[in-house]
Amino acid sequence: MAQETGYVHKFWRCHNKEYYLMPNKIKSLYHKCIENNLKKDNLNNFISIHAFCYMDNHHHELTQYKNSSKNISNYMQRTHSDFGRIYNNLNDRSGKVAESRPKTPLIQDDEHLIQVHFYIEANPVRAKKIPVEKLKQYKYSSFRFYAFGVEDEYTKLLTIPDWYLRLGKTKLERQKKYRKLFYQYLNKQGVEPHGFLQAFIGKSDWIKIEKLRIS
Repeated sequence: MAQETGYVHKFWRCHNKEYYLMPNKIKSLYHKCIENNLKKDNLNNFISIHAFCYMDNHHHELTQYKNSSKNISNYMQRTHSDFGRIYNNLNDRSGKVAESRPKTPLIQDDEHLIQVHFYIEANPVRAKKIPVEKLKQYKYSSFRFYAFGVEDEYTKLLTIPDWYLRLGKTKLERQKKYRKLFYQYLNKQGVEPHGFLQAFIGKSDWIKIEKLRIS
């Protein structure tokens, strides 16, 4: 992930696959850690969140970083350090909260950004946590914003991607087109795993080049 500017699928799982994120107040705590750290050292000028989904034992985020990969490294390190410290204090425990450092596979282009975006937001459906018809009610996913325009303390951190803005001239047009594309994605492949945790997400030729770049 050594490019100066890029998009990544940020993913981390709770230590030992425990369900530390199951209580909604803990999801809210992690969100606040994200929000607070984006404000530090003007990191919000270099880190943009395009999509997210909080599950009970893991978290997904589609994130853009600018100017240097050090910016996303700092963002992740600070956020997880704060979250782990506060979580342990609240629960009178010590030790790791996250299984390991977040995985951050680099994403090639808009085509794959859209696929990863849908993949992230389809997580509750894929895990059979929520039926698709109730996904609008799931507060801990960016789906509510892109599909229905819901704005709250979670979605306010989003940066709208350019490809989404091209879906229509108005908010309602974009939401309608987004819902159509998302449901098409679900019907075609959304309930199956896609391997979006590998080092690079893109076309095979591009992946080969990127692997050579970092070798």
